[in-house]
Amino acid sequence: MSLDPYSLCPCESGKKLKFCCSDIASDMVKALQLHEGGQSKAALKILQKIYATNPARAWVATSLAGVYLYLEDAASARETLQPLLQESPDHPLARILEATAALDMDGYEKARSVIHRAFTKGVKYHPEMIGSMAAGIASTLYEEEKLVSARQHLAFAMRFVRDEDRQQVFMRLLDFDGDQGVPYPLRGVHNLRPLTTLSAEEDKVFRKSVGLSALGCWHEAAAVASQLTEAHPENAELWYDIGLYQAWDGDQEQAAVSLHKAASLSEDFEFATSSETLAQLFDLEASQTSEVVRHYAVDSLSKVLTQFDEIPRLHRDDRLVGGENSPGEISYTILDRDPTSIADQENPDLTKLPVVIGVLVCTDKDEAQNSTALCHMVVENEHVEEMQKLIQDSLGNPLENHSVHALEDITFSQWADYRGLYRQYYFDKQTPARLRAVIGKKNWENILAELWPNRPLSGLDGKTPLEASQISELSYKLAAAINVLDAFADRYNYQIDIPALREKYSLPSQESFPVADEQELSACDVLQMLRIPIETLTDDQAAILLNRTQLIQHAGFTEKVLAEVLRREDVVELERMPQIWHAYIDLARDKYDREEALNRIEQAKAWAEKSGQKFEESLQWEMRQLQFLVIDPQDDSLIPFLEQMHRKYLRKLPELEEAITAYLEEHDITPPWNTRGSILVAGSSASSISQEMWPAETPQESTGSKLWIPGQD
Repeated sequence: MSLDPYSLCPCESGKKLKFCCSDIASDMVKALQLHEGGQSKAALKILQKIYATNPARAWVATSLAGVYLYLEDAASARETLQPLLQESPDHPLARILEATAALDMDGYEKARSVIHRAFTKGVKYHPEMIGSMAAGIASTLYEEEKLVSARQHLAFAMRFVRDEDRQQVFMRLLDFDGDQGVPYPLRGVHNLRPLTTLSAEEDKVFRKSVGLSALGCWHEAAAVASQLTEAHPENAELWYDIGLYQAWDGDQEQAAVSLHKAASLSEDFEFATSSETLAQLFDLEASQTSEVVRHYAVDSLSKVLTQFDEIPRLHRDDRLVGGENSPGEISYTILDRDPTSIADQENPDLTKLPVVIGVLVCTDKDEAQNSTALCHMVVENEHVEEMQKLIQDSLGNPLENHSVHALEDITFSQWADYRGLYRQYYFDKQTPARLRAVIGKKNWENILAELWPNRPLSGLDGKTPLEASQISELSYKLAAAINVLDAFADRYNYQIDIPALREKYSLPSQESFPVADEQELSACDVLQMLRIPIETLTDDQAAILLNRTQLIQHAGFTEKVLAEVLRREDVVELERMPQIWHAYIDLARDKYDREEALNRIEQAKAWAEKSGQKFEESLQWEMRQLQFLVIDPQDDSLIPFLEQMHRKYLRKLPELEEAITAYLEEHDITPPWNTRGSILVAGSSASSISQEMWPAETPQESTGSKLWIPGQD
């Protein structure tokens, strides 16, 4: 490493090196070469010696602080920078390094002012460092469940990171927008509302807030915009913009206050509903109730597992918690009562079915780590003492509470208002898929008809939805609560009919959100997107909307968009159409609507024949149809279907004929031919095909999984 004496000095003074820091250049180069060569501690000694006589020289202080940060000594790094910052308070690199140290020491919230000063002073000179810092902050905020802020920091980082890092940040944005663990109204972009009633001077103030927002300084932007509320206390759009600034900054509690205010002031019902939806979601995110986690040390894991296997309310899972790389981890599902078989019941009583209330994970001791065997129990609060006593009684001696916090990521939480609303019922392996579908559908029908309408909600000022429907002042809050319910159901891929619910509760019909061009289509927020009149779009616009829709994965709207795309047929390329059809079929499955799924398969088969699909591709639709038909062995169309399938395909594929024979026999169906074999679904055993047709109890993505055909990769 050598430096041209006529190059700009590394201290960022703007002078040539020869006329600035040439007196220390030799020692500095030596130290930096050692650091780059992996000898950071040796470099540290040289830099400390130079720093002792030059504490305010920028090249020295920033280099020494950088080495301290590399060695994970944030406190020393920050202390090192103080003489320089006292002399040159706006030094860009020093401010960025100080912010990095402060973030490491204090966390984002306490370090916010230091970070934002670094953003404003450093982005012009070191944009890549600012982008990298913002991306790191996004990860922290996501872990803290400050979701909108996390996404906004990623969007901010996208503008400044190095070109080679931009794709990675972009993929993180896509992952966020497709994360079904994030309520869908919080995903995607959220745009500031234009303010049209400001004076020229007031407009300058607002534009200043927008400028601060562009620099990632959303706390300061909210403070500046708040100055306008004195003259415009009833401006709904102003309060909305302030709420967005606060949400982007990570202050969801204050954002909820501002957004509630915006909703209460707006005369536009849809805008009020949208603003109130965000506010209620922020309130609910703050009200989450974590489940109790208990850790126990045990002497012999094998002995414990034998005893746990004898407890009816503990059901050992077939899969290993950590996958193939964690053979020492076994998981049990915890039930609220002893399980009973319902395989022979036509219409089971939901109140008598066992419900999943937690999970028990057992990890074997690690000889290399000199650790003991542990059991980790995560269970709903009201069942903690009961389950602990049950386990202790079974083992015959008290379990020792263990302080190790392993597997913390298995903890889960629920919105306080929605706690216990959705019940995850337990099914044994003998429960047929048809019955699972019946129970899944009844579960949601009960939620929509009985449980949710009569549940007091904080977003409705403590009223139930039925009570709120009689109070006109709460109409926009009730419409927002329906959106929140839809977001809750969307986590389980269940579709809520929002127009029907609005009508049921005497609320105004949803207004459409027309878009003028592709740019507006891409820039609208998710709640606006769901109101786009799909039938008015051009094919190019429909293609853009399809991509956004499949990213956000809102089940109800996705179904509408897919139906329109399939009706037109020319919106996407031919190769993509099978994927669209599979997704469309999956949406019917997720609604527990077997007849509609079969109807869509018939439509897909007609399309395949019309478009000249190959033999193997056409066979896939027959396979999907078979999956749905075997759910009801009494279906009169099953045997004729099997006969036709045999004539058309199976006689040409003996191995597949044998495989399907075995599959049918597992479902007590006698095939109209005599062969034996086996059949598999990608990622599953043959015996699980029909059981997985109706994923009623856990959130699932619509993947369009297809049956495996022998010889196919």
